[in-house]
Amino acid sequence: MKKIKVPSTQRVFLTLLAFAWFISDDAIAQPLEDIYLQTGAERVIATIKLSSPVHNVRYLPPKQGMTLEILLDKLPSGSGSEEWLDNEVRKSPPSSLIPSFTVKTNLKSIQPKLIVDFSREAEYTVHAGRDGRSILIAIKIDKVLPVTTGGLPNLPEVKPLPANASDINKQASALMQQARNALAASDNAAAIDAFNKLLLLPPNDYTQDGQESVGVARERAGQTAKAKLEYELYLKLYDSGSGVERVRTRLARLGTSGALPSVTAERQALKKQKKQRLTYGSLSMHYYHGASKIDSVAVANSFSSVPTESTFSAVDQSALLTTLIATERFISEEYDNRLVFQDTAYTNFIAGKSGKNRLGAAFFEVKNRLSDYSARIGRQSSSGGGVMGRFDGALAGFGVTPSLRVNAVAGQLSDYTEGSKPVFYGLSMDMGPVTLYAINQTVDGVSDRRAIGSELRFFEPTKSAFILLDYDTSYSTLNTATFQGNLSAGTERTYSLLLDHRKAPYISTRNALNGASTTSVNDLLSIMNESDLRTLAAARTGTSDMAQLGMTQQLSQKWQLGGDIKVSRYAGLPASGTTTLEGQLAETPGTGNELAISPQLIGSNLFSQSDVTIFSVSYSTSALAKGQSFYVYSRAKPKEKWSLDASLQYYRQNYLSGTLMTRIMPMVRTSYQMRQTLSLDFEAGIELSRTESAELSSDSQRQFFSLGFRWDF
Repeated sequence: MKKIKVPSTQRVFLTLLAFAWFISDDAIAQPLEDIYLQTGAERVIATIKLSSPVHNVRYLPPKQGMTLEILLDKLPSGSGSEEWLDNEVRKSPPSSLIPSFTVKTNLKSIQPKLIVDFSREAEYTVHAGRDGRSILIAIKIDKVLPVTTGGLPNLPEVKPLPANASDINKQASALMQQARNALAASDNAAAIDAFNKLLLLPPNDYTQDGQESVGVARERAGQTAKAKLEYELYLKLYDSGSGVERVRTRLARLGTSGALPSVTAERQALKKQKKQRLTYGSLSMHYYHGASKIDSVAVANSFSSVPTESTFSAVDQSALLTTLIATERFISEEYDNRLVFQDTAYTNFIAGKSGKNRLGAAFFEVKNRLSDYSARIGRQSSSGGGVMGRFDGALAGFGVTPSLRVNAVAGQLSDYTEGSKPVFYGLSMDMGPVTLYAINQTVDGVSDRRAIGSELRFFEPTKSAFILLDYDTSYSTLNTATFQGNLSAGTERTYSLLLDHRKAPYISTRNALNGASTTSVNDLLSIMNESDLRTLAAARTGTSDMAQLGMTQQLSQKWQLGGDIKVSRYAGLPASGTTTLEGQLAETPGTGNELAISPQLIGSNLFSQSDVTIFSVSYSTSALAKGQSFYVYSRAKPKEKWSLDASLQYYRQNYLSGTLMTRIMPMVRTSYQMRQTLSLDFEAGIELSRTESAELSSDSQRQFFSLGFRWDF
């Protein structure tokens, strides 16, 4: 038997995957799932895939720069209360058409954001993705490569688009340019796809050139048999024009006599094409330190004639966070395969506290771009289809037609560290802008979740919408109904709308464990039947509703005004549980309607190139409290290789019970790009808060800092 040779880098990946898999004790909510590029007409579309839904996407500077800040809000996913990991960094895949870039998360500040640093100035636009959990950056191509490859044929000249072109001609021109850009990036499969879309349009000024060009693209892809068929079809359709003689010459060179090459021969030709193996990622290590001090005074009362003072101080954080993100990609004309590894090790230096290793991703993915099938196995994040969270398992899909794709998924959720772990399987169909799915999930042998759902997507340059519906047939209840919409009213103003109704957390039998003294569903089944278990789970599942309207207005080249109005409420929960094992929870009252108004003034390039300044105030009111806050943030690059962030937050909240709480927190962050692939960063801040009530007043102070590095490879 012939021994399979495993590349050394692949052996390293497999070792890392196996090691992390066995030592990992739970999953972590790492927000950045993936970055991938798609060549379009005049622009490369960079898709930033996130682990949870987001909305209310804004960005600045508005048109171009070396640093892009994308402001966003996280939408509750209903799959748990994990916090996103902050300061995560992802590097873009290599591209010869646009500047390279990194994406860094800054999500725990008052205004969550993604910071995109380009290697050189870029021109861009930003949109929310069609699936509600991705960001699209359309980056203008600034380096066009020649589309010749060795002795292979050149493409015909592109006809200029006249000013009075029809809509069909405009679509065809855009597809022609998109295909040529894909060829420039040596992505022949994407080029063939774009040419085919062009040829599906009604006859237009680009149809004849498109028929010739798709033959050229197939020839470059090594698809000799299909190239011949395209050329022969061209000569049947057209007998005049400058391309006729070129096509005849190409067909003669390929040879028209005898049988066409077999499929096997064609695939052998594909294998001879130049293959690429790319390895990229990052390694970061950061030390975090925090120390707190609390001074309290209990006022005099009927039990004590004098005030009682107390002081408490302690180091509450001393830890080293190490994150490794690595991707090895194997690219050919037929395949685009990946090995992905993402792991975070948390070393705790406080006595009595243990560390953790958290595996975010460890999977192998196969994509056949010609036969349109894909498969992914390992630890991965949900990509829709009713899967609620990160899981260990397999996902596979097959394109039946260009507009119909069938997917299957199976695995075990990995977002929980202890106790019962649910397993599931499901099917879904992608039919253009519509996805339909069905999923069945069990835990400890009983039904946990059984649902059907649909995702609807609409996307145009000036407007987009995303709708998600999820209905649990086992509990006969609507789990989620979400609408996200964006509208551009001209070039200076945009609107966003979010309507969201959901169970929080999403309804499942496992919710019966909330408040229980056990983490096992089997333990609860020892004292109750399945019907009572499901009744308890339903009683411990809340319902939330939210509506949010946002607007952004460009005031000038440097200033824009933004604002949000949000109304939300959370329904109360009844008292539940009668034994210690299941937990005895008191009734939880509902919040009533909560109103929040948050205007923002955003400036860019005010004092230097690529600086950003945000002023934000907010007012909130509910049946329990009223709050006000002020927030200012500024980011600049005072010198080459240096960046500086500074922020100040003030928050004040009055509870109807008579308690007053105030908090002020200044913070500064700086980073230094020591080398192209190595950067250092430092962050420090202090949080001062005061709480006053009729019985107690307390002052607390917390000082914190972090220091670390990131190495990109």
